[in-house]
Amino acid sequence: MLWLLSAACVLFSVSAHAEFFIKHANTFLKNDVYHLNAQLNNKLTPEVIEALNSGVAITLELAIDVRRVRSFWWDNQIASLRQRYQLRYYPLNQQYVVLYLNTGIQETFLTLNAALSSLGNLKDFPLLDKTLIQEENHYQVYLQLRLDIEALPAPLRPIAYFSSGWLLDSEWFICDLTP
Repeated sequence: MLWLLSAACVLFSVSAHAEFFIKHANTFLKNDVYHLNAQLNNKLTPEVIEALNSGVAITLELAIDVRRVRSFWWDNQIASLRQRYQLRYYPLNQQYVVLYLNTGIQETFLTLNAALSSLGNLKDFPLLDKTLIQEENHYQVYLQLRLDIEALPAPLRPIAYFSSGWLLDSEWFICDLTP
């Protein structure tokens, strides 16, 4: 009986985290800077959509780590970036606004799907200067997308921490850093 409960908990937690994942990512070298292209699945749960449409700003964070692969030691982290995005709905003009928190740039969309589609398409993102890379070594880029519960209003955080509908984070996706 205990094993059945454990199995149900595992299945429940897997389904709660299945909304966010990295579909594809690749890197390329342009003008002595490595760039990243990535396709992200950032489907929101009904609980998150309800809060968003009620005026709660939702913050998403894309973690990007570049690591040098080593055979006998742990991989060496070369760079770590955190791209943060805030998604907000304005009911008066019925628009979704995406604010790129790292740059202050904002975009406006008529539908939630359009906003999420834009957020899910990372194109020509400048990642790393070529001078930080030694050509004889092998490097990998790690990506993870998550909903930042700590950025929610304080009264909503306890609910979010204990509700599977708010626990949105992808598995780490790994791609090679290639010129």
